[in-house]
Amino acid sequence: MLDVYGTSCPAARPRWSWRAATGETRGRRVQGFAAPALAAVMLSALILHLLLTLATYLGGADMAGVLAVAVGMAAVLVVLLPFALLCVRRAQEALAAGSDRRGRTASPQG
Repeated sequence: MLDVYGTSCPAARPRWSWRAATGETRGRRVQGFAAPALAAVMLSALILHLLLTLATYLGGADMAGVLAVAVGMAAVLVVLLPFALLCVRRAQEALAAGSDRRGRTASPQG
């Protein structure tokens, strides 16, 4: 096949990987510990900041204001808490996978 300038084009790469061609299944990539742990810490700090900011409005609020603040706090928890817990779980899994991998490579020989 010729391209715009009249020279030949390189052959197209196949759309599948060599693992798919050889029949190997894809292994699950082990994620690092730092990224999910940092995300969990940042989300926890954001949740705490938003809850404390909303709590400052409780001082001079009437009943409708207290209800609005309570609904806001519940919305913060409902929206952000599942993501924080997911990040904590991923960090825990990465930490466990890292310790398992370290245990396999440093096994005593006897």
